[in-house]
Amino acid sequence: MMNSSKKRFVERPTMRNLLARRARGSFAVPLFLTISAAVMFAACVSRADTKTTTSAKATDPKHNEAQLPAPKEGEAAIRATADAFVKFFNAGNAKGVASLWTPNGSVADEEGNVFKGRDAIEQQYAGLFKAHPTARMRVAIKSIEFPTPTTAIEDGVAQVVTRDSAPPSASRYTALHVQENGKWLMASVRESDMPVASNFPHLQELGWLVGRWETKSGGTTARSQIRWIANKSFIQRDFSVDRDGVLASSGTQIVGWDPRTEQIVSWTFDSSGGHGTSRWMPTSEGWRIASAGVTADGVPTSSIDRLIRVPGDDNVFGWRSADRKLGETKLPDIGEVVFDRVERQPAGTNR
Repeated sequence: MMNSSKKRFVERPTMRNLLARRARGSFAVPLFLTISAAVMFAACVSRADTKTTTSAKATDPKHNEAQLPAPKEGEAAIRATADAFVKFFNAGNAKGVASLWTPNGSVADEEGNVFKGRDAIEQQYAGLFKAHPTARMRVAIKSIEFPTPTTAIEDGVAQVVTRDSAPPSASRYTALHVQENGKWLMASVRESDMPVASNFPHLQELGWLVGRWETKSGGTTARSQIRWIANKSFIQRDFSVDRDGVLASSGTQIVGWDPRTEQIVSWTFDSSGGHGTSRWMPTSEGWRIASAGVTADGVPTSSIDRLIRVPGDDNVFGWRSADRKLGETKLPDIGEVVFDRVERQPAGTNR
């Protein structure tokens, strides 16, 4: 603002003043000032036109079309990279996984370990696949953003489930993608641990049972296929009994955890329509299983079964049944039956 003591008062150019100046000759304007003013006016107009044109181009979608990123194409490429990662991971292809990073890309896991460069990343995943050959990956992308046309930030959740006795795991991740020579690659990935809701800690003592089992006696063959289900919160056993090559019976057993009694429990359903429940108690030799059920005709059943684990050998177990009753009729005990492992990991995927 101008100081009031230094204000200059200009005489208002009334018609009388203008006519008086013209009469005195003081109203004439030098030619060079006229030309200078004209030049300045033209320059101002030119700058204004240029600014207007520039502004118009900046707001014209057609003008910026080539400079703006293509979100749909970029997002499709990022999702394709995620699909390729899952495919390579589930195939146990460490080199394929590492190829999705830039040559100097890096991974920081939830424990803070950093692996930099394709070779280090490949070695890390090769070790993981060797330790857990049945590991399977699932990825859920939460968001993809493009800070610039050649960079993208992907946020999501990755979950790993195995068919062995390893616990389920999940992590949140942030991946920085860069476009190099027209190809999108991961420059860095940062992971953070994510709690997984599962009853696995209560059932992990039974994890060694996962696999295929079989026992034969005369013309009778009993088979069991055991696997983890529902994020390793339950164990499913599918069983069958063949006599002289003909299926005599079959069924399914689901083993879980009862939080009210803090005890392992199971539910069994057989092919005849019968069903039952059991409560498991650990013993020095394995497990004591108290079972009660009902046949398809409504007759109650009960038994005390024993699952016997051989110390130091996870490829064999024993089973016997006593105190067997059908209604009021007592049935003979079943002596120890030995099951041998046929396959450590059953076919199929976990749920």
